[in-house]
Amino acid sequence: MEPLRDSTLRIGDLRVDPALDEIYKDGSTIKVEPRTMRLLLCLAEHAGQVVSVDQLLAEVWKDVIVGPDSVYQAVAGLRRILGDDPKSPVYIANVMRRGYRLVAPVAPWSVAVGQRATVHPVETAGNAAAAHEVEPSAVPVRTRWRFLPHAIAAVIVLTLGTGTFLARSIWESTHPTAVADKSVAVLPFLDLSEKKDEEYFADGMSEELIDLLARVPELRVPARTSSFYFKGKQTTLAEIAKALGVAHVLEGSVRKSGDTLRITAQLIRVDSGYHVWSQTFDRPMNDIFKIQDEIAAAVVQSLKLSLMSTNAAKKALTENTAAYTLFLKARSISRGNSTDDYEVAKKYFQQALILDPHFAAAWAEFAQIQIVDLEWHDSRRSEASCTHARSAADEALKLDPTLPDTHLAMARVLGNCDWNWTGAEAEFKRALELDPNNAGVLRSYAFFSWTINRPNLALELAEMAVLRDPLDEWSYEALAYAQGANGRFVDAEASYRKALELNPTGAGFRALLANGLSAEGKHAAALEELEREPDEQFRDLNYPLFYAALGRQDDAVRAIKAYETKYGEKDPLNMGLFYACRRDADQAIAWLTRTVAIHALFADVPPRDACLKNLEQDKRYQALLHKINMPE
Repeated sequence: MEPLRDSTLRIGDLRVDPALDEIYKDGSTIKVEPRTMRLLLCLAEHAGQVVSVDQLLAEVWKDVIVGPDSVYQAVAGLRRILGDDPKSPVYIANVMRRGYRLVAPVAPWSVAVGQRATVHPVETAGNAAAAHEVEPSAVPVRTRWRFLPHAIAAVIVLTLGTGTFLARSIWESTHPTAVADKSVAVLPFLDLSEKKDEEYFADGMSEELIDLLARVPELRVPARTSSFYFKGKQTTLAEIAKALGVAHVLEGSVRKSGDTLRITAQLIRVDSGYHVWSQTFDRPMNDIFKIQDEIAAAVVQSLKLSLMSTNAAKKALTENTAAYTLFLKARSISRGNSTDDYEVAKKYFQQALILDPHFAAAWAEFAQIQIVDLEWHDSRRSEASCTHARSAADEALKLDPTLPDTHLAMARVLGNCDWNWTGAEAEFKRALELDPNNAGVLRSYAFFSWTINRPNLALELAEMAVLRDPLDEWSYEALAYAQGANGRFVDAEASYRKALELNPTGAGFRALLANGLSAEGKHAAALEELEREPDEQFRDLNYPLFYAALGRQDDAVRAIKAYETKYGEKDPLNMGLFYACRRDADQAIAWLTRTVAIHALFADVPPRDACLKNLEQDKRYQALLHKINMPE
């Protein structure tokens, strides 16, 4: 790192002064800890290259004995300082199971302040081309197998828009009706704290208001992902309102100093710019839930809606403000979706539960993060993860059975850990009874319905999820799977396109398009599209199929063996699917038997889908389905 230690650098839009441990961002000076600066410099020294956790420990913590958790927390802290979103990284990208990569260009700061220069990346060995690439954020390993059984139709060549045009086109294509007058989008509240280190708290405030207002039956409120889509973008309120199909927006700010809060909120009628209501709250921190209730009640009253009914009311999540703060930190970090983000988030949830063991929402989130981490990052079932998740979900339900997330947590445990499909569906239904507009529940229930071979219900639920959260890429992924299961392949391909528009750095979407081309018979074009897929495992997963389709059988066999060497131990499920697609029943059954034996996440495989249909008449396969309690 020595070549960069004494140089003032431009990293993306930042001015970085290592000698002073200062970062200049958006006209402000941010003083960082020396180790944080060393972390940034280490990534900059290897710009465009993957830097492993072990390498970071060796270079940044070389004189200290610490574990990987120190790296995870330091990277999460650096991201918060930079305002970087792990799902759409501008600076630091996760590289699944490998480490991190600085994707922003790096150059000496060689121009006068106030001027802009063409920035070229630092040329280090092997990174000249890679520095401009954007690494995808972590994505579910559990979705990788889905490329095998699905056959998506031909890819329509579309001109992809960005920014507000994208949001507007997506909304108008699915929601052509007039804007409802009784509708409001809650925008992310601004963090006005002195150190600008309370963004997670401001975001949490916005999320709680979304949740409160969404419980009012007469009011349409876009879900969190759609409202937060515009965070950090140069977008007018009119453009946001049109994209989300709302008549009003609620915006505000949070200033937190010690145990004191100043929260300002205002409700704006977008077509006229009229401030329907505004108020500033100066209160102690332990009044946070009262403030949220007052803001929600004021919005309801200003829009002349009926007062919240008993079903719409929401009691305080916890009376312990320190536990609530840790809860918000955990929830914010977990949205990075990488293994390290989840490990840090788990620790925050655990700390919150030590402070308040009766915190039902924290128990529910802790249960879910155990299951989602298992689903996304390792296809093997972990007995410990399931035990922790089951215990947490049980505690959450015991403490507050009126909370939708407690039932969602239990549904995930029952489906993924216990293969109890009937019990899982009952929990999904109960969660929707409590909150019919919960986009997260709708998405999860849609995937579940697709898994147990109920494509019509999956489609209905996925369409509702898109309606509720129109700018969430996973809503469109759920919709695409459901459309494909119902034979609507062209619609499915369009939904994947929209998901790709919403998350252009997301891994797997190009592989989906490649599958569509292959299904159409354009196997050479499919292979070419696959080469553009940024995720190595997604590429490796599809090579055997495309080589076979092109008649390159020797290459297909080598690709299968290569996948087995790299991923076979963790991913016997996909190995079974490879052979099912090749109609090699003995090999397929052997790998699927191994999958069931280690209790892997077989729940992710619709047993009557595509390649697995080749095994339907095999009694050994039917025995496996019986063993995992798969419904008829």
